Amino acid sequence: METQTTAISQVTEGIDQISAVIQSTSATSEQSAATAQELSDQSLLMNNLVRKFQLT
Repeated sequence: METQTTAISQVTEGIDQISAVIQSTSATSEQSAATAQELSDQSLLMNNLVRKFQLT
């Protein structure tokens, strides 16, 4: 019985660790998506500014 309890405890700990990694990865993905959107917005702004300086 003690062996089963130890095994269950280890499995639970492993699942908790996996969950923590998934949560961290999810947060990082959200931050990356927000950064990508900001860079895209800045790129559009820069393109509009550069167009004003192009010689015709």
